[in-house]
Amino acid sequence: MDPKELLKLLDLDGRPPDRPVDSGAVVAVPAAAATADAGPTALVVDAWGLRRGRDLLAESDRLKRAGTDVFAAADFFTAAFDPDPRLTESCVDSRRHQFLTHLLGTPEYRALHVATRLDDTAAGIAATHFAEQFASLKPEDPTEAASWPGGTPGDEMATLLAVGRAMAEAGKEVAALHDAAAGLGMGPGTPGHHDPAAVAALFKRVRGDPALRRICDLAGRFRRVAQSKQRMKVTHGLDDVVGVEPGGDVGRLLPAELAKLVVPELELDTLRRIVERAALCREHHAVEPAGKGPVVVALDESGSMAGEKIHTAKALALALAWIARHQRRWCALIAYSGDSGERLLPLPPGRWDETKLLDWLAGFIWCGSDIDVPVREMPRMYAALKAPPGVTDLVFVTDARCRLPADIQKGFLEWKRSVQARLTSLVVDNPPGDLGAISDEVHAVRSLAPDAAAVGRVLSL
Repeated sequence: MDPKELLKLLDLDGRPPDRPVDSGAVVAVPAAAATADAGPTALVVDAWGLRRGRDLLAESDRLKRAGTDVFAAADFFTAAFDPDPRLTESCVDSRRHQFLTHLLGTPEYRALHVATRLDDTAAGIAATHFAEQFASLKPEDPTEAASWPGGTPGDEMATLLAVGRAMAEAGKEVAALHDAAAGLGMGPGTPGHHDPAAVAALFKRVRGDPALRRICDLAGRFRRVAQSKQRMKVTHGLDDVVGVEPGGDVGRLLPAELAKLVVPELELDTLRRIVERAALCREHHAVEPAGKGPVVVALDESGSMAGEKIHTAKALALALAWIARHQRRWCALIAYSGDSGERLLPLPPGRWDETKLLDWLAGFIWCGSDIDVPVREMPRMYAALKAPPGVTDLVFVTDARCRLPADIQKGFLEWKRSVQARLTSLVVDNPPGDLGAISDEVHAVRSLAPDAAAVGRVLSL
Protein backbone atom coordinates (compact mmCIF):
# COMPACT_ATOMS: atom_id res chain seq x y z
CA MET A 1 0.00 0.00 0.00
CA ASP A 2 1.21 3.46 -0.82
CA PRO A 3 2.28 5.41 2.32
CA LYS A 4 0.08 8.33 1.33
CA GLU A 5 -2.96 6.04 1.09
CA LEU A 6 -2.19 4.59 4.53
CA LEU A 7 -1.96 8.08 6.06
CA LYS A 8 -5.24 8.99 4.42
CA LEU A 9 -6.98 5.88 5.80
CA LEU A 10 -5.72 6.68 9.30
CA ASP A 11 -6.77 10.31 8.92
CA LEU A 12 -3.15 11.40 9.34
CA ASP A 13 -2.85 13.42 6.17
CA GLY A 14 -2.29 16.62 8.16
CA ARG A 15 -5.55 18.31 7.21
CA PRO A 16 -7.71 19.73 10.02
CA PRO A 17 -11.08 17.98 10.53
CA ASP A 18 -14.18 19.39 8.92
CA ARG A 19 -16.14 21.63 11.21
CA PRO A 20 -19.52 20.23 12.29
CA VAL A 21 -22.59 22.09 11.11
CA ASP A 22 -25.28 22.81 13.72
CA SER A 23 -24.10 19.91 15.86
CA GLY A 24 -24.06 21.86 19.13
CA ALA A 25 -20.50 20.70 19.87
CA VAL A 26 -17.97 23.11 21.38
CA VAL A 27 -15.19 23.79 18.89
CA ALA A 28 -12.00 25.64 19.84
CA VAL A 29 -11.56 28.67 17.60
CA PRO A 30 -8.85 31.32 17.61
CA ALA A 31 -9.40 34.37 19.78
CA ALA A 32 -9.70 36.58 16.70
CA ALA A 33 -12.60 34.50 15.43
CA ALA A 34 -14.40 34.20 18.77
CA THR A 35 -18.11 34.93 18.72
CA ALA A 36 -19.48 38.07 20.25
CA ASP A 37 -21.21 36.19 23.08
CA ALA A 38 -18.04 34.35 24.19
CA GLY A 39 -17.24 35.00 27.84
CA PRO A 40 -13.91 36.02 29.39
CA THR A 41 -13.60 32.75 31.36
CA ALA A 42 -13.48 29.17 30.18
CA LEU A 43 -15.28 27.94 33.30
CA VAL A 44 -18.50 29.09 34.93
CA VAL A 45 -17.11 31.55 37.50
CA ASP A 46 -19.23 33.64 39.88
CA ALA A 47 -18.37 37.04 41.33
CA TRP A 48 -16.56 35.51 44.31
CA GLY A 49 -14.42 33.40 41.98
CA LEU A 50 -13.45 36.48 39.96
CA ARG A 51 -12.52 38.35 43.12
CA ARG A 52 -10.48 35.39 44.33
CA GLY A 53 -8.71 35.35 40.97
CA ARG A 54 -7.78 39.02 41.41
CA ASP A 55 -6.54 38.39 44.95
CA LEU A 56 -4.52 35.36 43.89
CA LEU A 57 -2.92 37.27 41.02
CA ALA A 58 -2.05 40.18 43.33
CA GLU A 59 -0.43 37.81 45.88
CA SER A 60 1.51 35.54 43.51
CA ASP A 61 4.69 36.63 41.75
CA ARG A 62 4.73 33.29 39.92
CA LEU A 63 1.38 34.02 38.27
CA LYS A 64 2.59 37.45 37.20
CA ARG A 65 5.76 35.99 35.69
CA ALA A 66 3.63 33.49 33.78
CA GLY A 67 1.69 36.36 32.19
CA THR A 68 -1.60 35.28 33.76
CA ASP A 69 -4.49 37.74 33.65
CA VAL A 70 -7.35 38.04 36.14
CA PHE A 71 -9.76 35.83 34.18
CA ALA A 72 -7.18 33.08 33.68
CA ALA A 73 -6.30 33.16 37.39
CA ALA A 74 -10.01 32.86 38.24
CA ASP A 75 -10.37 29.92 35.82
CA PHE A 76 -7.42 28.00 37.21
CA PHE A 77 -8.41 28.66 40.84
CA THR A 78 -12.01 27.61 40.14
CA ALA A 79 -10.81 24.38 38.50
CA ALA A 80 -8.98 23.47 41.71
CA PHE A 81 -11.32 24.91 44.36
CA ASP A 82 -14.91 24.41 43.18
CA PRO A 83 -16.50 21.04 44.00
CA ASP A 84 -17.97 20.78 40.49
CA PRO A 85 -16.26 23.08 37.93
CA ARG A 86 -18.12 23.38 34.63
CA LEU A 87 -16.93 24.55 31.21
CA THR A 88 -18.65 27.40 29.41
CA GLU A 89 -19.89 27.12 25.83
CA SER A 90 -17.09 29.33 24.54
CA CYS A 91 -14.34 31.63 25.74
CA VAL A 92 -12.58 34.56 24.14
CA ASP A 93 -9.33 32.70 24.85
CA SER A 94 -9.84 29.43 22.98
CA ARG A 95 -6.40 28.24 24.07
CA ARG A 96 -7.38 28.35 27.74
CA HIS A 97 -10.69 26.64 26.96
CA GLN A 98 -8.82 23.84 25.19
CA PHE A 99 -6.31 23.46 28.04
CA LEU A 100 -9.01 23.28 30.73
CA THR A 101 -11.09 20.86 28.64
CA HIS A 102 -8.21 18.43 28.58
CA LEU A 103 -7.34 19.09 32.22
CA LEU A 104 -10.84 18.40 33.60
CA GLY A 105 -11.03 15.16 31.67
CA THR A 106 -7.95 13.47 33.12
CA PRO A 107 -8.07 10.94 35.99
CA GLU A 108 -5.03 12.67 37.53
CA TYR A 109 -7.08 15.85 37.86
CA ARG A 110 -9.89 14.01 39.64
CA ALA A 111 -7.39 12.51 42.10
CA LEU A 112 -5.81 15.92 42.74
CA HIS A 113 -9.19 17.61 43.00
CA VAL A 114 -10.03 15.53 46.07
CA ALA A 115 -7.13 17.24 47.88
CA THR A 116 -7.76 20.79 46.59
CA ARG A 117 -11.52 21.33 46.49
CA LEU A 118 -12.75 23.80 49.09
CA ASP A 119 -9.16 24.19 50.31
CA ASP A 120 -8.09 27.76 49.64
CA THR A 121 -4.34 27.22 50.07
CA ALA A 122 -4.11 23.95 48.14
CA ALA A 123 -6.28 25.35 45.33
CA GLY A 124 -4.01 28.38 45.02
CA ILE A 125 -0.96 26.13 44.72
CA ALA A 126 -2.61 23.97 42.06
CA ALA A 127 -3.83 27.05 40.16
CA THR A 128 -0.26 28.38 40.00
CA HIS A 129 0.99 25.17 38.41
CA PHE A 130 -1.91 25.14 35.94
CA ALA A 131 -1.07 28.72 34.93
CA GLU A 132 2.66 28.03 34.53
CA GLN A 133 2.13 25.01 32.31
CA PHE A 134 -0.51 26.82 30.28
CA ALA A 135 1.94 29.68 29.78
CA SER A 136 4.52 27.21 28.48
CA LEU A 137 2.20 26.50 25.53
CA LYS A 138 2.19 30.08 24.35
CA PRO A 139 4.50 30.74 21.39
CA GLU A 140 7.17 33.40 21.57
CA ASP A 141 6.53 34.49 17.99
CA PRO A 142 2.96 35.63 17.22
CA THR A 143 3.39 34.54 13.60
CA GLU A 144 4.05 30.99 14.84
CA ALA A 145 0.51 30.75 16.25
CA ALA A 146 -0.95 31.67 12.88
CA SER A 147 0.92 28.77 11.27
CA TRP A 148 -0.61 26.16 13.60
CA PRO A 149 -3.50 24.07 12.22
CA GLY A 150 -6.80 25.62 13.23
CA GLY A 151 -5.03 28.56 14.87
CA THR A 152 -4.66 26.66 18.17
CA PRO A 153 -1.53 26.90 20.35
CA GLY A 154 0.28 23.70 19.56
CA ASP A 155 -1.09 20.30 18.84
CA GLU A 156 -3.21 18.19 21.17
CA MET A 157 -0.23 16.14 22.32
CA ALA A 158 1.62 19.23 23.51
CA THR A 159 -1.46 20.30 25.48
CA LEU A 160 -1.81 16.88 27.07
CA LEU A 161 1.85 16.88 28.02
CA ALA A 162 1.47 20.31 29.62
CA VAL A 163 -1.60 19.10 31.53
CA GLY A 164 0.34 16.04 32.72
CA ARG A 165 3.23 18.18 33.95
CA ALA A 166 0.80 20.50 35.73
CA MET A 167 -0.85 17.54 37.49
CA ALA A 168 2.48 16.02 38.55
CA GLU A 169 3.97 19.24 39.92
CA ALA A 170 0.75 20.37 41.60
CA GLY A 171 0.30 16.93 43.19
CA LYS A 172 3.79 17.02 44.69
CA GLU A 173 3.39 20.49 46.17
CA VAL A 174 -0.13 19.89 47.49
CA ALA A 175 1.07 16.67 49.16
CA ALA A 176 3.96 18.63 50.69
CA LEU A 177 1.47 21.23 51.95
CA HIS A 178 -0.69 18.61 53.64
CA ASP A 179 2.34 16.85 55.14
CA ALA A 180 3.66 20.12 56.53
CA ALA A 181 0.27 21.16 57.91
CA ALA A 182 -0.36 17.78 59.53
CA GLY A 183 3.15 17.57 60.99
CA LEU A 184 2.96 21.08 62.44
CA GLY A 185 -0.44 20.64 64.05
CA MET A 186 -2.76 22.06 61.38
CA GLY A 187 -4.02 18.91 59.69
CA PRO A 188 -7.68 17.88 59.24
CA GLY A 189 -9.62 17.88 62.50
CA THR A 190 -7.16 20.16 64.33
CA PRO A 191 -8.03 23.66 65.62
CA GLY A 192 -5.96 25.53 62.99
CA HIS A 193 -7.21 23.59 59.96
CA HIS A 194 -9.77 26.23 58.95
CA ASP A 195 -7.31 29.16 59.04
CA PRO A 196 -6.14 29.47 55.39
CA ALA A 197 -3.92 32.47 56.09
CA ALA A 198 -2.04 30.63 58.85
CA VAL A 199 -1.69 27.48 56.75
CA ALA A 200 -0.41 29.50 53.78
CA ALA A 201 2.09 31.41 55.94
CA LEU A 202 3.30 28.16 57.49
CA PHE A 203 3.80 26.48 54.13
CA LYS A 204 5.51 29.53 52.66
CA ARG A 205 8.11 29.42 55.42
CA VAL A 206 8.58 25.65 55.10
CA ARG A 207 8.93 25.86 51.32
CA GLY A 208 11.57 28.58 51.64
CA ASP A 209 13.74 26.68 54.15
CA PRO A 210 15.41 23.46 52.90
CA ALA A 211 15.94 22.17 56.45
CA LEU A 212 12.28 22.66 57.42
CA ARG A 213 11.18 21.13 54.12
CA ARG A 214 13.30 18.04 54.79
CA ILE A 215 12.04 17.72 58.38
CA CYS A 216 8.38 17.91 57.29
CA ASP A 217 8.95 15.38 54.53
CA LEU A 218 10.52 12.92 56.99
CA ALA A 219 7.84 13.66 59.59
CA GLY A 220 5.19 12.50 57.13
CA ARG A 221 6.91 9.11 56.85
CA PHE A 222 7.25 8.77 60.62
CA ARG A 223 3.60 9.75 61.08
CA ARG A 224 2.42 7.04 58.69
CA VAL A 225 4.44 4.48 60.67
CA ALA A 226 2.96 5.87 63.89
CA GLN A 227 -0.57 5.54 62.52
CA SER A 228 0.10 1.89 61.72
CA LYS A 229 1.58 1.21 65.16
CA GLN A 230 -1.27 2.96 66.96
CA ARG A 231 -3.91 0.96 65.04
CA MET A 232 -2.21 -2.27 66.15
CA LYS A 233 -2.59 -1.41 69.83
CA VAL A 234 -5.48 -2.90 71.78
CA THR A 235 -7.41 -0.36 73.86
CA HIS A 236 -9.76 -1.63 76.55
CA GLY A 237 -12.79 0.11 78.03
CA LEU A 238 -14.41 1.38 74.81
CA ASP A 239 -17.79 -0.16 75.62
CA ASP A 240 -18.90 2.82 77.73
CA VAL A 241 -20.54 5.60 75.70
CA VAL A 242 -20.32 8.86 77.63
CA GLY A 243 -21.54 11.40 75.05
CA VAL A 244 -21.33 12.76 71.54
CA GLU A 245 -18.32 14.44 69.93
CA PRO A 246 -17.29 15.66 66.43
CA GLY A 247 -15.15 13.18 64.53
CA GLY A 248 -14.58 11.22 61.35
CA ASP A 249 -14.56 7.61 62.59
CA VAL A 250 -17.23 5.84 60.54
CA GLY A 251 -17.47 3.07 63.13
CA ARG A 252 -18.62 5.59 65.77
CA LEU A 253 -21.10 7.60 63.66
CA LEU A 254 -24.54 8.20 65.16
CA PRO A 255 -27.46 6.45 63.43
CA ALA A 256 -28.75 9.84 62.30
CA GLU A 257 -25.49 10.53 60.46
CA LEU A 258 -25.52 7.08 58.85
CA ALA A 259 -29.08 7.64 57.66
CA LYS A 260 -28.03 10.83 55.87
CA LEU A 261 -25.61 8.83 53.71
CA VAL A 262 -28.54 7.20 51.91
CA VAL A 263 -30.33 10.51 51.22
CA PRO A 264 -28.97 11.90 47.90
CA GLU A 265 -29.49 15.51 48.96
CA LEU A 266 -27.49 15.04 52.19
CA GLU A 267 -24.91 12.47 51.14
CA LEU A 268 -22.18 14.84 49.89
CA ASP A 269 -22.52 17.18 52.88
CA THR A 270 -22.29 14.21 55.28
CA LEU A 271 -19.20 12.86 53.51
CA ARG A 272 -17.61 16.31 53.70
CA ARG A 273 -18.20 16.49 57.46
CA ILE A 274 -16.77 12.98 57.90
CA VAL A 275 -13.61 13.97 56.00
CA GLU A 276 -13.31 17.18 58.04
CA ARG A 277 -13.90 15.20 61.26
CA ALA A 278 -16.99 17.28 62.04
CA ALA A 279 -19.63 14.52 61.96
CA LEU A 280 -21.45 13.50 65.14
CA CYS A 281 -19.83 10.40 66.69
CA ARG A 282 -20.27 8.48 69.90
CA GLU A 283 -17.76 9.48 72.56
CA HIS A 284 -16.40 6.42 74.36
CA HIS A 285 -14.72 6.20 77.72
CA ALA A 286 -11.35 4.41 77.53
CA VAL A 287 -9.50 3.23 80.59
CA GLU A 288 -6.02 3.26 79.04
CA PRO A 289 -5.52 6.97 78.19
CA ALA A 290 -6.93 8.13 81.54
CA GLY A 291 -3.70 7.40 83.41
CA LYS A 292 -1.37 8.77 80.76
CA GLY A 293 0.42 12.02 81.30
CA PRO A 294 2.89 14.08 79.27
CA VAL A 295 5.10 13.06 76.36
CA VAL A 296 8.53 14.71 76.60
CA VAL A 297 11.07 14.40 73.77
CA ALA A 298 14.66 15.58 74.36
CA LEU A 299 17.01 15.84 71.38
CA ASP A 300 20.79 16.14 71.37
CA GLU A 301 21.80 19.30 69.45
CA SER A 302 25.56 18.94 69.75
CA GLY A 303 27.69 19.58 66.68
CA SER A 304 27.96 15.88 65.87
CA MET A 305 24.18 15.72 65.32
CA ALA A 306 24.20 18.35 62.56
CA GLY A 307 22.73 17.56 59.14
CA GLU A 308 20.60 14.52 58.39
CA LYS A 309 20.80 13.21 61.97
CA ILE A 310 19.09 16.21 63.53
CA HIS A 311 16.60 16.51 60.66
CA THR A 312 15.53 12.90 61.22
CA ALA A 313 15.47 13.35 65.00
CA LYS A 314 13.23 16.41 64.72
CA ALA A 315 10.94 14.60 62.29
CA LEU A 316 10.63 11.80 64.85
CA ALA A 317 9.87 14.39 67.54
CA LEU A 318 7.07 15.82 65.35
CA ALA A 319 5.60 12.34 64.90
CA LEU A 320 5.67 11.80 68.68
CA ALA A 321 3.94 15.17 69.16
CA TRP A 322 1.29 14.02 66.68
CA ILE A 323 0.77 10.84 68.74
CA ALA A 324 0.44 12.92 71.90
CA ARG A 325 -2.22 15.11 70.31
CA HIS A 326 -4.01 12.03 68.95
CA GLN A 327 -4.07 10.63 72.51
CA ARG A 328 -5.06 14.05 73.93
CA ARG A 329 -1.87 14.28 75.90
CA TRP A 330 0.30 17.23 76.78
CA CYS A 331 3.67 17.26 74.98
CA ALA A 332 6.99 19.10 75.21
CA LEU A 333 10.00 19.26 72.91
CA ILE A 334 13.46 19.90 74.37
CA ALA A 335 16.65 20.70 72.45
CA TYR A 336 19.79 20.37 74.57
CA SER A 337 23.57 20.40 74.16
CA GLY A 338 25.78 19.89 77.20
CA ASP A 339 25.95 22.93 79.44
CA SER A 340 25.27 25.31 76.51
CA GLY A 341 21.64 25.98 77.37
CA GLU A 342 18.43 24.49 76.07
CA ARG A 343 15.36 25.32 74.00
CA LEU A 344 12.02 24.31 75.53
CA LEU A 345 8.70 24.17 73.70
CA PRO A 346 5.44 23.06 75.39
CA LEU A 347 2.72 21.77 73.04
CA PRO A 348 -0.66 21.57 74.80
CA PRO A 349 -3.42 19.36 73.34
CA GLY A 350 -5.21 22.40 71.83
CA ARG A 351 -3.89 24.57 69.03
CA TRP A 352 -0.12 24.78 68.90
CA ASP A 353 1.84 27.98 68.34
CA GLU A 354 3.01 27.23 64.79
CA THR A 355 5.50 30.11 64.71
CA LYS A 356 7.28 28.92 67.86
CA LEU A 357 7.23 25.35 66.59
CA LEU A 358 8.88 26.40 63.32
CA ASP A 359 11.46 28.43 65.26
CA TRP A 360 12.24 25.38 67.40
CA LEU A 361 12.61 23.14 64.36
CA ALA A 362 14.82 25.64 62.53
CA GLY A 363 17.12 26.33 65.49
CA PHE A 364 20.30 24.45 66.40
CA ILE A 365 22.54 24.95 69.45
CA TRP A 366 25.72 23.44 67.92
CA CYS A 367 27.70 22.85 71.12
CA GLY A 368 28.33 19.76 73.21
CA SER A 369 29.92 17.90 76.10
CA ASP A 370 30.04 14.38 77.54
CA ILE A 371 26.35 14.54 78.52
CA ASP A 372 24.34 15.77 75.57
CA VAL A 373 20.94 14.80 76.95
CA PRO A 374 19.41 16.61 79.95
CA VAL A 375 19.76 14.03 82.73
CA ARG A 376 20.80 16.32 85.58
CA GLU A 377 18.62 19.19 84.28
CA MET A 378 15.43 17.24 83.55
CA PRO A 379 13.73 17.84 86.95
CA ARG A 380 14.27 21.60 86.55
CA MET A 381 13.03 21.58 82.92
CA TYR A 382 10.01 19.47 83.83
CA ALA A 383 9.02 22.01 86.46
CA ALA A 384 9.72 24.98 84.14
CA LEU A 385 7.50 23.48 81.45
CA LYS A 386 4.69 23.06 84.01
CA ALA A 387 3.99 19.55 82.83
CA PRO A 388 0.69 18.13 84.14
CA PRO A 389 0.80 15.10 86.45
CA GLY A 390 0.47 11.59 85.07
CA VAL A 391 2.47 8.68 83.73
CA THR A 392 5.15 10.36 81.58
CA ASP A 393 6.72 9.00 78.42
CA LEU A 394 10.24 10.43 78.13
CA VAL A 395 12.31 9.94 74.97
CA PHE A 396 16.02 10.80 74.59
CA VAL A 397 17.67 10.92 71.16
CA THR A 398 21.46 11.35 71.07
CA ASP A 399 24.62 10.15 69.33
CA ALA A 400 26.85 10.53 72.40
CA ARG A 401 28.34 7.81 74.60
CA CYS A 402 27.10 9.29 77.86
CA ARG A 403 29.17 9.20 81.03
CA LEU A 404 27.02 9.80 84.09
CA PRO A 405 28.45 10.16 87.62
CA ALA A 406 26.77 7.96 90.23
CA ASP A 407 25.14 10.89 92.06
CA ILE A 408 23.54 12.18 88.83
CA GLN A 409 22.22 8.70 88.06
CA LYS A 410 20.76 8.38 91.55
CA GLY A 411 19.10 11.81 91.43
CA PHE A 412 17.57 11.15 88.02
CA LEU A 413 16.18 7.74 89.03
CA GLU A 414 14.58 9.29 92.15
CA TRP A 415 12.96 12.01 90.05
CA LYS A 416 11.78 9.46 87.52
CA ARG A 417 10.01 7.47 90.22
CA SER A 418 8.43 10.59 91.68
CA VAL A 419 6.75 11.63 88.39
CA GLN A 420 6.09 8.09 87.14
CA ALA A 421 8.31 8.61 84.08
CA ARG A 422 9.38 5.91 81.68
CA LEU A 423 12.55 6.66 79.68
CA THR A 424 13.25 5.28 76.22
CA SER A 425 16.66 6.19 74.75
CA LEU A 426 17.75 6.03 71.11
CA VAL A 427 21.53 6.22 70.65
CA VAL A 428 22.77 6.71 67.09
CA ASP A 429 26.15 5.33 65.98
CA ASN A 430 27.46 4.79 69.50
CA PRO A 431 27.12 2.43 72.48
CA PRO A 432 24.57 3.68 75.05
CA GLY A 433 27.16 4.12 77.78
CA ASP A 434 25.63 5.00 81.15
CA LEU A 435 22.22 5.73 79.60
CA GLY A 436 21.52 2.02 79.91
CA ALA A 437 21.57 2.32 83.69
CA ILE A 438 18.83 4.97 83.84
CA SER A 439 16.65 3.99 80.85
CA ASP A 440 13.71 1.60 80.87
CA GLU A 441 14.52 0.84 77.24
CA VAL A 442 17.67 1.74 75.34
CA HIS A 443 18.31 1.09 71.65
CA ALA A 444 21.62 1.52 69.83
CA VAL A 445 20.77 2.16 66.16
CA ARG A 446 22.72 2.89 63.00
CA SER A 447 20.16 5.48 61.88
CA LEU A 448 16.70 6.77 62.75
CA ALA A 449 15.04 5.26 59.67
CA PRO A 450 11.21 5.17 59.88
CA ASP A 451 11.19 1.42 59.23
CA ALA A 452 13.74 0.61 61.97
CA ALA A 453 12.43 -1.70 64.69
CA ALA A 454 13.64 0.59 67.49
CA VAL A 455 11.91 3.62 65.95
CA GLY A 456 8.71 1.61 65.55
CA ARG A 457 8.94 0.68 69.22
CA VAL A 458 9.14 4.36 70.20
CA LEU A 459 6.24 5.28 67.90
CA SER A 460 4.01 2.69 69.55
CA LEU A 461 3.97 4.43 72.93
